[in-house]
Amino acid sequence: MLKQWLSHLETVHRAKTREEREAIYRFRYRIYFEEFGRELGSPDHDRQWVRDEDDEEATSTLLYTGSIDNITGTVRLRHWAAGAVPEHDVHELSMERIPDIEQRNTGEIGRLMVRRSMRGKIIISSLLRASYEIFAGETGTDLVFCYCSPGLVRYYQQLAMRPFGGRLVNAPDGMMVPLVSVLSDRGYYRQMRSLLTPLVRRFFGPGKRPILDIEPYRPLFAVGATGIEFEPDRVWQQVEASLLNEVPGRPRSILDVLPRKAAQKLAASGQVLDVEDGTLVTRKGFCERELYMVLDGCFEATDNGRTLRRMHSGDLFGEIAFLNPEARRTASVIARGKGRVLVLRGRAIDKLMVSDQSLGDTLRDALLRLEGQRLETSSTALAEVA
Repeated sequence: MLKQWLSHLETVHRAKTREEREAIYRFRYRIYFEEFGRELGSPDHDRQWVRDEDDEEATSTLLYTGSIDNITGTVRLRHWAAGAVPEHDVHELSMERIPDIEQRNTGEIGRLMVRRSMRGKIIISSLLRASYEIFAGETGTDLVFCYCSPGLVRYYQQLAMRPFGGRLVNAPDGMMVPLVSVLSDRGYYRQMRSLLTPLVRRFFGPGKRPILDIEPYRPLFAVGATGIEFEPDRVWQQVEASLLNEVPGRPRSILDVLPRKAAQKLAASGQVLDVEDGTLVTRKGFCERELYMVLDGCFEATDNGRTLRRMHSGDLFGEIAFLNPEARRTASVIARGKGRVLVLRGRAIDKLMVSDQSLGDTLRDALLRLEGQRLETSSTALAEVA
């Protein structure tokens, strides 16, 4: 099975020359900035590339598929010997939460992107296979960290990355969730049906690298310990407690326009996230289709420093980007104090709307009404400030 899988993968190249690295930086610019409007990676608009200091460190490895003149995908790997992780990275990735982190070789996987026309094909598998082989084989890495937007966490889980209760990463485009993978944990790889499962036995076990004892880490992965809730029943319980109980003077949420079963089905497809004061939830201009519903706290929508509105329990935001084909955010949203949000993934909503026509029509009408109200309010607020 492993041989058959490997035989169908694309060739992955390691960037060794200056020309290769600069070709990768230009490819990143086309994907990150031109397509998704991202600020992550500090885009250089004069050179039209995305590069940061970490790219040039000896601990970084850049991989790509295709050719130097026609790159189809790329990923960056960073790896550190035990106890050698820079303090900034320890903090950003919440590595100190791992009880024996000082004794573990660690790595980070990031800047993973694939050309639009090649997504959903073999490129991503090829890059991830090569990454695992380098981490598990060449660098002797025990734990690999990464972070991603809330809407992508479920996809990263399929790669055996796990939330572990780390602090949200305050990235330039909005909040990101830190994740970790124990490379030798074949049981979890199999549980998540990760495409990388066959590689675990290839590198770990009798006569190979020792399998890491994950018992010290289990409290980090326990229900309620990760700061992000996925389990449908528990998600619904939190939503119901925050939004669907009658509280005098509190505005109704968009879930109230749906039949109870439909509201439960929609809410349970999402995830609940705890947010700290000052967190940038999402940034104006960023391409993202997730919807966010406030469960607790206060969140402020801004445009170039101007306050457009403040949102509290029951309020929804993100509907304009969700309904717009370009999916670009029209305002930035920041947490004003601690809070909780229900994150509804764009693709999950699409599937629900297709599978349940009545639900889809009702929800679409409600979102369109809300979009109209928001656009009118935003125009008025900007006119008053101007």
